[in-house]
Amino acid sequence: MATAASYKDRNFLAVIGDEDTVTGLLLAGIGHVTTGASPTRNFLIVDLKTETEKIEKSFDELTSRKDIGILLINQHVRLGDTRRDTPL
Repeated sequence: MATAASYKDRNFLAVIGDEDTVTGLLLAGIGHVTTGASPTRNFLIVDLKTETEKIEKSFDELTSRKDIGILLINQHVRLGDTRRDTPL
């Protein structure tokens, strides 16, 4: 079982979702972008043009980061679904 100390550095909420959801959360202050040679973000905006590989890569990157405590995935993000803007 993980101890509380192992979670002490998990400071950020990450989100993979549609534009409205991500924009709302960014306005609430969850956005974090690192600087440097390969900047990283804690969010991904998904629309009909977003390739499945890009969503999967973003998921893998966000879940492997040690500073992410929660990953929110919007219901509109369904892999292989061609109707991502349609609610379940």
